[in-house]
Amino acid sequence: MNLSFRFANEGDLPVIFDLYKRGVEGMQKAGIDQWDNEYPNEQTITEDVENGHLHLCICEGKIAAAFALNCEVEEEYETANWENPEAHFIAMHRLCVSPDFQRRGIGRACMLEIERFAKENGFDAIRLDTFTKNTKALPMYESLGFKAVGEAFWSKGRFIIFEKNL
Repeated sequence: MNLSFRFANEGDLPVIFDLYKRGVEGMQKAGIDQWDNEYPNEQTITEDVENGHLHLCICEGKIAAAFALNCEVEEEYETANWENPEAHFIAMHRLCVSPDFQRRGIGRACMLEIERFAKENGFDAIRLDTFTKNTKALPMYESLGFKAVGEAFWSKGRFIIFEKNL
């Protein structure tokens, strides 16, 4: 499978909006109500693009996945039991694989790209969170060496906060 990665641009927004909409629908059909019409919304995604935070995975000439990388985290992260609290970290947000490309290892490939990007840009750790009912993402993160270091409670319920030191 030939994958490439690039930053999103404003011209990509219609396709990205559709990717997230279809991703939300797929998650809800699978009983994972982590996301809905309010989050992630078009404003959040547009801001990700405008701020240079949204990355795209391209497969077969199409946008197969999107994810945001930045150094911004919710205040709930402050209570996590970090292995290296002073790490220069990057946070991954809103990883979404198109339903057309699921079950092909795209999510794992995105995470490996995030790790490559983080190392190349001098980060010491990657941090992220995911919903406890997201039974697809949880084992993937753990298999890639992410460690559960805390939890947060948001409107949808309990989320696990993960960290991977590089």
